[in-house]
Amino acid sequence: MSTEQPENNVAYEAPPTSESLETASVPLSPSNNENVTKDAQAQSDVTDSKPDIMTAIKGHETTHNPLSADNEIISPFFEFSADTWSTFAHNKRKVKLTEEELQKCLAFNDKISLEEVERIYMPLSRLLHMYVRSRHDRSTVIQQFLGKSIESAPFIISISGSVACGKTTTANLLKHLISMWDTNPKVDLITTDGFLFPNKILHERHIEAKKGYPVSYDVKALMTFLQQLKNGEPNLKVPVYSHLYYDVMPGEYTIVDRPDILILEGVNVLQNGADYPTIRNKVFISDFIDFSIYVDAEEDCLIKWYLDRFLKLRESTFNNPNSYFHRYAKLDLEDATHLATTIWSAVNHDNLVENILPSRNRANLIMHKGKNHSVDKVYLRK
Repeated sequence: MSTEQPENNVAYEAPPTSESLETASVPLSPSNNENVTKDAQAQSDVTDSKPDIMTAIKGHETTHNPLSADNEIISPFFEFSADTWSTFAHNKRKVKLTEEELQKCLAFNDKISLEEVERIYMPLSRLLHMYVRSRHDRSTVIQQFLGKSIESAPFIISISGSVACGKTTTANLLKHLISMWDTNPKVDLITTDGFLFPNKILHERHIEAKKGYPVSYDVKALMTFLQQLKNGEPNLKVPVYSHLYYDVMPGEYTIVDRPDILILEGVNVLQNGADYPTIRNKVFISDFIDFSIYVDAEEDCLIKWYLDRFLKLRESTFNNPNSYFHRYAKLDLEDATHLATTIWSAVNHDNLVENILPSRNRANLIMHKGKNHSVDKVYLRK
């Protein structure tokens, strides 16, 4: 993967931010402080290759229509409380994970305890082990039927959900737990960020404001990769996306070489042809997935987590002169909060409602989080 640590650099995950090329600046707060306004204007005078987020959200209000209260998960799912789910570990094996190892799995500003790993993620690891073993048994049946050996295809686990829901932490943690199985599987983890079109192409197509939406991904390249992976082809190249530079890095790749299990993380992994009407494929991303997980939370929680992360990044990563978001490091607390809230309303809320949330019920398993980041309910497809 990239040598940088994404969880420490990402101001917004793949979908969270977007830019258009309008050239007027946006007031950052009702006070319209003269110094801040001048600074914002100077920051907005950027080149076409590096547009400013403040110009992209010009004209958007800082409020949005909240998701309706009846936005409930409906059958076909079994619903389990966290307490009930914790009883499904079966072998009751204690988690072999130190606090130091857990911290390495956490994305920026995420929170999770070793107790929750044991109560929620160990049963999930156990369930995934059973699914992988079942798929292996089916492959054996096919080989016996055909009377010849066939290449074993990697088992692909997808993890999706909204911006700021904790997808990266879930992916990192599952990778660690799966690698500890007695079978010692080879586990790789990639995100769909690398399959975003480079900023230059987004600019040429005038879709900077849709970065993270379905239209911003090179879906054909992603599906080609998944097909080659399932065919057992070696040394596949996955483009590297830098959250520091907020762009796909030219000439940089992650090599995926015939893993036993691949974890694919991204907002778009559960989307299908209906979400991409201009691409009339017979198969789609979700057709390559063996087990899909959706990390869910109420939108008021997502907004709070997003704001908390934005403000902490403002005090750390934004100060890096190489950061795409360095221009926002000098914003005071009020202006930074206003900007982050506006970005959520103008970009992340719409992407959630239009593209991400509609794919939730396609998942095999939904993990619902409460206000404290902990999983309080689990929904398993019947």
